[in-house]
Amino acid sequence: MIGENKNKLKKEYGDYQTPQFFCDEICTYIKEFLDFNPNVIFEPTFGIGNFIFSSIKVFDNIEKIFGIEINSKYYKLAQETLSSRFDNKEIHLYNSDIFKFDFSKIKSRINKTDNLLILGNPPWVTNSELSVLDSNNIPVKTNFKNVSGLDAITGKGNFDITEYIILNLVSNFQDTSASIAMLCKSTAARNIVKKFKKLKLKIKNIKIIEFNAKKIFDVDCDAVLLYIQTGASLAQNCDVYSLDTNGKIKTFGWYNNKFISNIEHYSKYSSFDGECQFVWRQGIKHDCAKIFELFLNKEHRYTNGNNEILEIEDNYVYPLFKSSDLKDYLITKNRKNVIVTQKKTNQNTDIIKDNAPKLWQYLIKNEKLLNNRKSIIYRNSPKFSIFGIGDYSFSKYKVAVSGFYKEPVFSLINTEKSAMLDDTCYFISFNNFKHAQICTILLNSRPVKEFLKSLVFSDAKRPYTKEILMRIDFNKICEQINYENLIKYAETLNITNNISEHDYYDFINIISKNETQLKMFTAK
Repeated sequence: MIGENKNKLKKEYGDYQTPQFFCDEICTYIKEFLDFNPNVIFEPTFGIGNFIFSSIKVFDNIEKIFGIEINSKYYKLAQETLSSRFDNKEIHLYNSDIFKFDFSKIKSRINKTDNLLILGNPPWVTNSELSVLDSNNIPVKTNFKNVSGLDAITGKGNFDITEYIILNLVSNFQDTSASIAMLCKSTAARNIVKKFKKLKLKIKNIKIIEFNAKKIFDVDCDAVLLYIQTGASLAQNCDVYSLDTNGKIKTFGWYNNKFISNIEHYSKYSSFDGECQFVWRQGIKHDCAKIFELFLNKEHRYTNGNNEILEIEDNYVYPLFKSSDLKDYLITKNRKNVIVTQKKTNQNTDIIKDNAPKLWQYLIKNEKLLNNRKSIIYRNSPKFSIFGIGDYSFSKYKVAVSGFYKEPVFSLINTEKSAMLDDTCYFISFNNFKHAQICTILLNSRPVKEFLKSLVFSDAKRPYTKEILMRIDFNKICEQINYENLIKYAETLNITNNISEHDYYDFINIISKNETQLKMFTAK
């Protein structure tokens, strides 16, 4: 129990003390490679004060030291050590909550001629994680990212505490001569850079320096040093470097009002960026795999996730493919099946009672479990509802991709009965096999793959989203990839095809037509 409490506190306060040697390395990097030598240091959430001690050690002329720490034991330890060892410096430490702190206490003591460095290692947790811990160490629940509606319900209202702290610091100190250097997850750093454009904060320079978080903190995540210089201009791009080699890796940021993962690569394939002629759909959401997802055993009888052998009709059962199934360019066999209770969202499910009475009894038997599904989307919906279902779900062919993989594989799914994807996947529907083949080849071609990689951040939890996929403009792609190139890409990918030149130009002709005609072409 004591161990559990320690782990809870460690999580709650983001209590991963930065090793002294790494604090030294970061301060040295700022001084030597970023060419910044401050005379004022401010460490929010300073813990036992390792960054403060490294700053005094590395930088030449530290005169003033500021720090905030909520943990009273850490605060007292740092206060006693600093005051006894560095009585010649102006030291102001505050035993306070960073989320409630009045920064004017610090700003009023900084002169216009001072060079301020704000550095540290804020908590690497989200507001949702702190809420689960019943933590009081959490910002006021203002929706500071301006997320509303369904986005907030589905999780986009969740944010990294580091993100909150850094944006707050930039906002408060943008009118001073300041550099802000913070350790954080790469996803938080990226969100911050993306947010600067909308918030119009006074930033003149942004850099990210990648380091090995496993080696330093023994945590499995992508982590960086985010370095921000305040100023009158509005920086929109961020250079990425390696701490180990100091070599530049790439530049990401805003390019023609679009947020890009790799601007250098994107510039080569930016012509592909537009509006997709097809509608990418997300797969089925049911939130109860043990009941909805079925296997077919050796006796050709369905079994569920509880290993129960079922006696049900198969008119509501369809092949199911998950992210882990999408590894080949052509897929014809499924390992799982799924019960599809509706043809479209919010359709009345009572008809199952007459069309498949055994299935209805199975669902009734598990009604309590299905009613306990936590997502708010099931509230006030018909009994046994699923989501992500429509006419497009019942097309003959689908070209699908996992949202999770760093390297996308676009799979053509061709099963006897209409295949369903789960909600970790995205797909386009077709009723013409050759057109589905052409689409699969184009999407797996080197130029399109390079274009997509220039857009996405591979360390994101779900690199490939509908928003990204809807930017694939097939009209523009077909202008660059002629029939001969299409066949060469098919051969390179070992995709067997019998596509004629006429088939390809028929595909091109159809995607150039209006939206209504295209919908008729792609789905029933």
